[in-house]
Amino acid sequence: MHGHNWKVEVEVLGNKLDNIGMVIDFKDIKNSAKEVGKKLDHQFLNDLTPFKENNPTAENIAKYFYSELSTMINTNDIRLKSIKLWETDKYAVEYME
Repeated sequence: MHGHNWKVEVEVLGNKLDNIGMVIDFKDIKNSAKEVGKKLDHQFLNDLTPFKENNPTAENIAKYFYSELSTMINTNDIRLKSIKLWETDKYAVEYME
């Protein structure tokens, strides 16, 4: 067993700006991503429900982040576009639907 330190890149699309000119505050994206990450932190991923039947590859972890963040971020005007999960400074996977 070994641990990983991932970097998660979140890309969001919007069709409307709010009253101060933003689609969504980066702080809200960061807090939501941290909330999702906390569910995985210091866990044996194979024991977690999302990975009991799916190998916890970087691709499946990116898909998990996408699924969880979509429910937290998506509205009529905002949609999660993609999740890029960096395993190292040079290697990443990107998931989108």
